Amino acid sequence: MLEDEKIIECEEMGIEFSKKTGKVKSFNPNKFATFTAKKLQIIYNKDSFYVYNDGIWNKISDMYLFQKLRGKLQTYSDNIWSLKNEKEYIGALKRIVFFEEELNSNKRYINLRNGMFDLNTYSLMEHRPEFYSSIRIPVDYNEEAECPNFIRFLNQCFNGDEEAINLAQEWVGYILTAETRAQKALILYGLGKNGKGIFIDIISELIGQENISSIPMNELSRPFSRVCIYGKLANISNENEFNGASLNTQYFKAIVGEDIITAEQKNQPVIQFKPTARMVFSTNNLPHTNDGGYAFMRRLCMLHFKNVVKEEDRDFYLREKLKEELNGIFNWALVGLRRLKENNFRFSECNSSNKLLKQYEMELNPMILFFEQCVEKEHSDHREDNRIIYNTYKSWARANGMEGQAKISVQKFWRKFDAYAKSLGYECESKKSNSFRYHTGVKIVGCFRISLDDSRIFGQLGG
Repeated sequence: MLEDEKIIECEEMGIEFSKKTGKVKSFNPNKFATFTAKKLQIIYNKDSFYVYNDGIWNKISDMYLFQKLRGKLQTYSDNIWSLKNEKEYIGALKRIVFFEEELNSNKRYINLRNGMFDLNTYSLMEHRPEFYSSIRIPVDYNEEAECPNFIRFLNQCFNGDEEAINLAQEWVGYILTAETRAQKALILYGLGKNGKGIFIDIISELIGQENISSIPMNELSRPFSRVCIYGKLANISNENEFNGASLNTQYFKAIVGEDIITAEQKNQPVIQFKPTARMVFSTNNLPHTNDGGYAFMRRLCMLHFKNVVKEEDRDFYLREKLKEELNGIFNWALVGLRRLKENNFRFSECNSSNKLLKQYEMELNPMILFFEQCVEKEHSDHREDNRIIYNTYKSWARANGMEGQAKISVQKFWRKFDAYAKSLGYECESKKSNSFRYHTGVKIVGCFRISLDDSRIFGQLGG
């Protein structure tokens, strides 16, 4: 027979023993689930269990939970656990400890090793389960910590460009939190040995490898890949090899734009979640995409690593030196985060970043350059024949070596032309008079302008 106190505990667990034989008479999975919920700090969220321990909610597998609980039961009696009981028990436990809200939704705090850092008071608080934080930054807050080597490293990477360093500072501060309202992604661009790799390594150490996913941009369209970004602070990937494929921006824009997305796990239900992972991509070659529109381009922010370090000037122990400064880098990043928040989550202006972004935008959307060189805004009464506009574009594209653009269809051209004119605030409309179409509010200028006679020779109606 079991001791009286053990019998009482077993009854709380839903185990009833025969008074005659001392063997298990019955097992109530629902009572056992209630007992577990009282004894463990456990929640069920997004089809996964989380247990609170040492300041953080840790995700655990169903199998790990089964093994622990089965082991608990087996200390009282063998063969209590069965597949039937397991199914009933786990279903009951899920209902009892179900947590509907998003984890890490309280963005006022950053979970550190030595406490919860309050971004409003810039002070440290004790860990508490009520924060529902499943993400921890692996540093200790020490307000005296500094990072002189890291600052020298950044000055070398950006050739002393203070605007670029400030932008980097704001970005590092941004990804320390679960905040996503800036709705931006970061592209680290530069050729050769320029510091991108070391920068990524140190930032990864700062926010914690366990808080990072590494899904390439084009993989984001795959449901089984998207699940990897759930509960992460950043998705950092190397995008040097696109193999000529055009970038699919659909899910990229959804993730960066704070949309709720779906993802799949093997043998698990589909989950819906609002990503906290900020997109960071490192590349030597900016990716090609057919999406050069405003919705894509406005999501991008770029840091240009210009300075290629010669082999003889490289410090092969730099990574180790910088890792010793993580607590100081955290303090440095807080300065950038504060500046970003004070600017209503708009990143500081950076001329080198804007220049690179403009260059990329023109490569993706030649219509931008065409407008700059050949199109002027006019009053709403001005008419420009569609044939002149369309054939001028084809002539301009051919002269600039863009043979693909020189073969653009009438329908596609006008779709792009009208969309870009609208984005500039042009009040232009396509109208028809007698047998020909024209646009109001725009005028074709410059040496590439095709006359109406030339346009007739081309034989293109221009839509």
